[in-house]
Amino acid sequence: MASTEKGKYSSLEMQPTNPTEQRAPTPSLNNDNEDDLEDDFDRQFWVEVRSIFNAEEGISWSKAMDKVRVKRLVDKYKANGSKPAEDPLLLLMKQWPQAKKFQGKAELVEPQIHRFAEILLEDKDDMNKDNRYEAFRDQTEEDEKTLLHYVAEQNFYHIARTLIRFCPGLLALKTEAVLTPVKKRALLPVEVALNKNNDEVAAVMLRHMSHERVQDMFSWRPDPELQSPRPSQISFQQILKNPKMKKASVAILDCMVNPHWPYLPDKKSEYLTTEEEEVIEGAWATVPEDPLEYHFYFHVLECDDGGRPPKIKDSATNKSIKNPFYNKKSPSCLSIIANSDNIDAVRHPVVRMLIQSKWQAYGKRLLSIQAIIYMIFLLVLSFALIHGSTRKNPNEYSEGADMFRAVCELIMLLMLFFYIFEEINQIAREQDTYMKDKYNVLDWLGMLLILVIIPLRAINHDSQWSVASIGYLINCFRIFKFSCITKTTGLYTKTLARIIKNDLSRFFVTFAVIFFSFCGALFLSLRATRSQTLLGGFEQVLLGGMRVLTESQPIAEEYKDFNWLSIVLLLVYMGTVIVVLLNILIAQLSTTYAQAKNVAKLEYDVDRMLLLTRMENYPFLNLRVRHYKLGDWISELSLAKELLEFTEERHALETIEQKLTLLRDMMRKMIKTMKPVATKDR
Repeated sequence: MASTEKGKYSSLEMQPTNPTEQRAPTPSLNNDNEDDLEDDFDRQFWVEVRSIFNAEEGISWSKAMDKVRVKRLVDKYKANGSKPAEDPLLLLMKQWPQAKKFQGKAELVEPQIHRFAEILLEDKDDMNKDNRYEAFRDQTEEDEKTLLHYVAEQNFYHIARTLIRFCPGLLALKTEAVLTPVKKRALLPVEVALNKNNDEVAAVMLRHMSHERVQDMFSWRPDPELQSPRPSQISFQQILKNPKMKKASVAILDCMVNPHWPYLPDKKSEYLTTEEEEVIEGAWATVPEDPLEYHFYFHVLECDDGGRPPKIKDSATNKSIKNPFYNKKSPSCLSIIANSDNIDAVRHPVVRMLIQSKWQAYGKRLLSIQAIIYMIFLLVLSFALIHGSTRKNPNEYSEGADMFRAVCELIMLLMLFFYIFEEINQIAREQDTYMKDKYNVLDWLGMLLILVIIPLRAINHDSQWSVASIGYLINCFRIFKFSCITKTTGLYTKTLARIIKNDLSRFFVTFAVIFFSFCGALFLSLRATRSQTLLGGFEQVLLGGMRVLTESQPIAEEYKDFNWLSIVLLLVYMGTVIVVLLNILIAQLSTTYAQAKNVAKLEYDVDRMLLLTRMENYPFLNLRVRHYKLGDWISELSLAKELLEFTEERHALETIEQKLTLLRDMMRKMIKTMKPVATKDR
């Protein structure tokens, strides 16, 4: 007899009595299960599903089906003698993704395997007794992979998170090294994910690994005598260059931040007494969520492509010395980040604090010196060209002012050749990335125009002044490359550039269509009364039309000789330009300013990175080695000043505590998966 209890299934009917509960479609009893992954869904299967559904309160029908399907896999495994090679979880990770039924359905295979894996991992009484999956290996493979290695290969993000939650020890287990037929070194699961370019899985593994282990992965491995040091196992620079590995890059940077609680006792590997162990471990057990300061590990960003640092400690003197194995030609990680489109990496606290440290150490000072030198160049250029333009023959140097002009021209040429040499040297260093900087194009254009003046001056051709006019204008605009000296000028310049690029470009395209249309129509309408000469020709009509925009002046002072059509066209044109277009432009600029300023902050940081990496490549200065820092201790207040920019952008009435709360929320996302470690001597 059918049961009438709500949400239950009777022994006679197979349909849910609760209309809101939907059951998965029933496969045919004669279903041919491809690859023999599971047995058929026979009558006994549905009886077992109904039994679990009725027995467990709150369980869904699909969950009950999953439990029965997993139970059948386990029963089959035990019936065959519980062979490790036929472990249900291993088969799920290894065989199911390659099954024919899942070919071309990658979005289906992971959710199903994930549900089954979670059931098996939760079975602490049988299949995962004593957490046996944490040490489980595939003995049929020569390299003896763990379950997490298979997950890393398949890029199963959700399964990786579940495995790490139940079996965190899998993160530290390597495969076995293989010597033949192809030599393969032992690999961690995260290394497999990185080699396969599986970004999401690599990122989640990195965030759950100890920060010390991650830092060691990207550091070189020197021998005690420094005879044949080995490079890092994985190159961080290669990961940064890979556009598919953005999340992994940020996860690695997250691991460069170590929270610090200065009032806690140091942990020890061995304790002298039980009381000492209880006191120290008890103190660490009460660690608050928010540390007072952070240790930022800069080494990974400062090292070369093999993880070799610019400086090492001399074992004899305990002083920092140059690393003879360091590759100076290796590009800087900051340069790679600046030239990538990984915005999260550019904005990362580790990157920003390293930029700030370098900027204060030498960047701002060197850029200020360069700006002063360039202003001297502009001064001598201005006097040489402007005074020369006042002379009837600029090739004659008869008076005292002319002699001073000659000195200015000589200084100008010497500085010009110095700038040309510097640009050539920069091309040799940066190669492909050189032309990405728009200021480099402006530099060459300005310098070449000044060089063109020399032969024109020699033959005293009047075109020299046209070239000088354009060259002088462009060289004056080159001063904007030094706008990053201060944050105010840097952000303002970047904001202005973005407004010009976006709003003004669109405005002038629209204006050009209206401008040429009305000017052409006006000139043709004047032909009806044979009065085209009233405006002095078509070029004067164009000039008058442009004056309407720039000066808000009418095209003509008197309209008595114009016909009615010409007057209508003039009025419509002036109304369209002055009343409509200009007001729309003003409103558009006001709206865009705030948006452009946010983007300008990012571009300002990128420009500072490029400037710093360019300075580090200056010959003889060796700045990258001289100012190398393994890491630095950063307080919450210093982080707030740099990351929240409260000195300029934050609300005036916002308290320090409110700012620190925002900072803690930001940093908590970064270090939430990291366990406290013992403090080290500074």
